[in-house]
Amino acid sequence: MRSLTVLYDARCGFCSTCRHWLEGQAQLVRLEFLPAGSPTARRRFPTLVDSARGEELVVVSDEGGVYRGPQALIVCLWALEDYRDWSFRLARPSLLPVARDIFEWVSVHRGGLSWLLRMRSDEEVAAAIGARRPCATDRCAAPKAEGGR
Repeated sequence: MRSLTVLYDARCGFCSTCRHWLEGQAQLVRLEFLPAGSPTARRRFPTLVDSARGEELVVVSDEGGVYRGPQALIVCLWALEDYRDWSFRLARPSLLPVARDIFEWVSVHRGGLSWLLRMRSDEEVAAAIGARRPCATDRCAAPKAEGGR
């Protein structure tokens, strides 16, 4: 396995923050991120369109393997240099139920966590950047002060 495509909810601050954290880690297996349900995701993974709309984490390997939910998180950790050992631990039969419970709790509460921790989604950041783009016309220039100052 040489690469994994992570389908994540770009509308969720928690999910977007996790995406940026994963991108910043040393990777043993390349991670590529696509917003779930995006045109690119639909084109590349047409059979996952209905199931990968951001309601659950979905990871697809370059070999065609599909991982969902807690298994998707574990395979993401497996792809990271500093977290591969954790992936093996969490995948053990004794810890997998705990990992599943934690993952499901976070999934259910990710909206609240995003709000509480002020995590902005990729969509919110893109909208904010678009709203702050410099205007190309004179209408956007700051008004001149009266009285010549």
